[in-house]
Amino acid sequence: MLKELDAINWEGLRGAYGPAGDAAEILRRLASPDKGVAGEALDEFFSSIWHQGTVYPVTAVAVPFIVELAAGRAVHHRDALCFALGAFGDPNMSDGSALPAVRAALRAHSDSLLPLLEDPEEAVREAATYVVAHSGGGDKAASALVARREVEDDPRVQAGIVLSLCAVEPAVGLPVAEAAVQDPFPVPLAAAHALLDAGRAVPGEALEHLAAAIGREAEWSGAWTESFTRFDGVIERLDAVAARTVVTMMGTGSAQSRVRQAENLARRSRASRSAARESVGHLRELLADDDTGVVAAAVAAAADAGHAVSSLAPELAHLALGDVADHRGPANMAIAVLTRLRDDRVIPALSAAWERGQSPDALRLLGDNIPSFDPDLLTVIRDRLATVLDASASERDQWATPTGWPDGPAPLIAVLGGWGPAAAPALDVLVDALPVAPHAVPIALAAIGPAARDAEAPLRAAADVDGLPALRAADALRQLCQDPAPLVAVAAGLLDSGHRFTDWDLNLVAEAGPDAASLVPRLRTYLTGRAAETYPDRELQVAAARVVWRAVGGIDVVAPTLDAVLRAGERSAARAAELLAELPSELLGAFVPVLRDLVERTEPFHGAARVPAARALWRAGAATAGLVPLLLEEIAGPWGSFDGVDLLAEMGDADAIPGLRALAERDTRVVTSGSWDSLVWEDDTLRRRLLDAITTLQIMSRSTGNRG
Repeated sequence: MLKELDAINWEGLRGAYGPAGDAAEILRRLASPDKGVAGEALDEFFSSIWHQGTVYPVTAVAVPFIVELAAGRAVHHRDALCFALGAFGDPNMSDGSALPAVRAALRAHSDSLLPLLEDPEEAVREAATYVVAHSGGGDKAASALVARREVEDDPRVQAGIVLSLCAVEPAVGLPVAEAAVQDPFPVPLAAAHALLDAGRAVPGEALEHLAAAIGREAEWSGAWTESFTRFDGVIERLDAVAARTVVTMMGTGSAQSRVRQAENLARRSRASRSAARESVGHLRELLADDDTGVVAAAVAAAADAGHAVSSLAPELAHLALGDVADHRGPANMAIAVLTRLRDDRVIPALSAAWERGQSPDALRLLGDNIPSFDPDLLTVIRDRLATVLDASASERDQWATPTGWPDGPAPLIAVLGGWGPAAAPALDVLVDALPVAPHAVPIALAAIGPAARDAEAPLRAAADVDGLPALRAADALRQLCQDPAPLVAVAAGLLDSGHRFTDWDLNLVAEAGPDAASLVPRLRTYLTGRAAETYPDRELQVAAARVVWRAVGGIDVVAPTLDAVLRAGERSAARAAELLAELPSELLGAFVPVLRDLVERTEPFHGAARVPAARALWRAGAATAGLVPLLLEEIAGPWGSFDGVDLLAEMGDADAIPGLRALAERDTRVVTSGSWDSLVWEDDTLRRRLLDAITTLQIMSRSTGNRG
């Protein structure tokens, strides 16, 4: 086995971490008779040869050896190897510049994979159906699947055969899927997946059988289920009538069925805006269920329904008063939903938890969901902050970081800062918190404004210590006292000592404007005219360019570096484009070609720069007509671009209204990527922003007579 390994120059092939000289040894150890050794090798394979879905040149060369290993009856973890091979050909599972070569290698060995359908191990046979579906085997693969279906007695493998046959030869597979919806579990789920993938409906007479299968969906595991994305569930892809029928059927059974009902309501809500609204009645019933597990599942489903559940606030407020010790329990989740809704009924729940000495997980959400100012809540927050500060030394050390700590003072400080001048009565406790939250407190004090001038002395003391926190204190002094000198002095000391900046902190220095002119010679080391090797270093280059530009008002020193960072693309190019949008339009001409290139790029990672580049192009005088469709395309992407919406509103081109309205009124969620527990809430917010932008453009159109 693996006789040809040494004939390959593995060191000359690139893997996840550079030259893949260790690939041969990884493949050898995958063949080890010792299951533990083979398991360790499998972990290394998933780390360096196929890393988080990315394939590399070494992956393509490794394919024949992986096929050989998967076929070796004495090899451990063959089902995992089959899954990896299938994932190489699955468009939802792999990417990377080497993907065409990897898939060509897979097609070249597709015939060698067919015998795995006859393997004595059920897990291998199931995984074999997945790789056969994605290896380009054509008619031979379809014939092998049909033959195996006639004799296969394991329902899990039968489910894989249905999915595989529909992928390889839909004309043969789809009639099989329609008939299989009433077969033993989990075949109905596989059949429903296959039909929905093909845009077909699940037969109405099969819905009761399907509902029972969905109730057991967690029991189905294997290569196919590993490949399903979180939005690949059956419930959210059924039409509304069929989905309501299935959900209702699930709710009439056992407590377990009602839990599954709640889970599938959540899945539909994550995919469909109308489904979230439709779920409210079902959720109200489930929240009143006698079974605590059902109630917990219902609260979790409410968290996935977004703002549609605002009418459930009374029920959630009652549940929020419970014990928050269980991180995924109903009380914690209810507090989270009320926090996101910015509902005042969260206040008693927070107070009750704090009185018990508990800290709800939802505290981390407060900074992004500032509740309306309320004098009583100010007292609660102030008193809680004073209590939190009376913590152990080790806890206080954890809080003194840029992000703070979820159960530390940072979220409370963020709320006070969000209230601005109204939070002035809490000034004393904010000053007390400065040593343990040196990143958060200066921001809050600056937001409070002139009423926080009494904090000048402690801020000056904080600006006189070593490290980046001093920079935050100095920036607060700039805002409160209109004194940029401490900010410039702290930055000079940090630069002279070689202290590592973040781009966020260096951008603070730019706020000193011309007063930072003395720093320009120190910042020239960043302005090399070449893009740095890493994203963080490129972003530091852009931040340095911003300081220099605002200090001296000249473009010549920074232009070569900005151009290089723009051409490097990806995340740092977005930062460079944002800076260009600050410049006078007459200085942007030389950058127009590279900005145009960034706007027209659609591939992953480069897309981050599209909206900032479009803004800079618009500032440079580009016609809005050419930018509108590109911005609409970016807004419709899986992240949903809030900045794109704002830019279209600023541009004032009424021709954007139909596209914005289509995105606002569509039922399918726009936002599908990001933090999993925030997707629906982000999509709700995006929809509101879209509607606001439409209103703005309509007003502008009426006032100017512009119709596009």
